[in-house]
Amino acid sequence: MIKFFRKIRLNLLSEGKTVNYLKYAIGEIILVMIGILLALQVNNWNENRKQLIAEQKILISLQKELETNKNNLSFYIKKYEKQYENGVYLLSLFSKYSDTTPTLTLDKALGSIEETYTFEASDGIINSIIASGQIDIIQNTELKSMITSFNGAVINATQEVENVTLLLHNRLWPTIEGKINSANRSRTYEGFTDFPKGSYPSDYTWFFKSKEIEDIIGNITSWHKTIYTDQNNLMQIIDKMLLMTKQEINANE
Repeated sequence: MIKFFRKIRLNLLSEGKTVNYLKYAIGEIILVMIGILLALQVNNWNENRKQLIAEQKILISLQKELETNKNNLSFYIKKYEKQYENGVYLLSLFSKYSDTTPTLTLDKALGSIEETYTFEASDGIINSIIASGQIDIIQNTELKSMITSFNGAVINATQEVENVTLLLHNRLWPTIEGKINSANRSRTYEGFTDFPKGSYPSDYTWFFKSKEIEDIIGNITSWHKTIYTDQNNLMQIIDKMLLMTKQEINANE
């Protein structure tokens, strides 16, 4: 092809057609420039296509991880919601307790608020996206921001669990030991129904007359409310991230 164009130029020069030669030369330059621009455009298209494929792969993995977190977090939210309800129920009895209330009902309520649950987020994909620099491939700036702040949001939603644990170990259990039968409360836990029955009856009359225990139960219940609220906030963040992720996946298809 190069030899062909060179032959045309030489023929024009040998025939003295300078003007035609210049026109041809300019045309040839324009053609070369168009060729270069087309090549660059094709190259850019290929690069953009590669970026799009890479982004799609990241988004699909992110979606799966977020859905896993959503399902797991939903379980813990229900648990803390139930614990809060049981705590409120117990608090209401400090002013109106009657020994006609079934002991099993009280054991179940107290046993419920004694359990602790810690949500552990699946964050392998999110951490990998950040550490590898792949976050720059994601085009949605708001989604990128939420990915970088996700671990902080998880900490905010789970850090208060330690306060409940300390209240149980340092305040509630030492106070009720020998008065409220631990074995009977344990029998109300899921998977502990075969636990042996305690040898002595629980003294709930003493329990509901104690101002100290009322304060302890109040503190535990308030922390359960805080955890429940914080984890609902985290769920809203996950839902928003999922929505944006799905929208980006659909836009890339």
